[in-house]
Amino acid sequence: MKNFISGLILLTERPVKVGDMVGISGVEGDIRRINVRATEIQLADRSTVIVPNSHLISQNLRNVTMGDRTQGVTTLTLTCPLDTDPEQVRDLLLGACQAHPSILDHPAPSVMFSQLTPDGITLSVTGYVRSPRITGDIKSDLLFEILKRLRAAKIPLSKPQTVMVGNLHHQSRAASATTSSLV
Repeated sequence: MKNFISGLILLTERPVKVGDMVGISGVEGDIRRINVRATEIQLADRSTVIVPNSHLISQNLRNVTMGDRTQGVTTLTLTCPLDTDPEQVRDLLLGACQAHPSILDHPAPSVMFSQLTPDGITLSVTGYVRSPRITGDIKSDLLFEILKRLRAAKIPLSKPQTVMVGNLHHQSRAASATTSSLV
């Protein structure tokens, strides 16, 4: 009964409509159909999730495409070695964003120096696009362009450091046993 009433609320108040990109309870996709008792949400992999309408009314719902000024945001995070000039990387990242035709001028792209660790310096670049539906494509374009620019400037990305710690006493005895059996 509550799903039926919630369905009527959805159909009259219209907090969501067919075609909206929404997120609820960890599920994000496009609303394909609103029925009286449940709503169908199509995920990026083209599978469908059926959500009871009462959930759309009683839980926090994120409507990504609601409103006439909806924008998408693309953020990339890169870590470079400690001896890299962060201002050079910042300029390179901003240049890649400003050169992309789909990155908006307002709000302007930005670069933040987000971490300084033994692995290197970490910078994050953020750019806004006209629709949340194109953020994946723009992110891919930017990654290709940024990698090309990093290589041209001979700026490497940091390699993660792996440290293996074992029982040195045990390894020492095992090595001694192997050596004695060879003699």
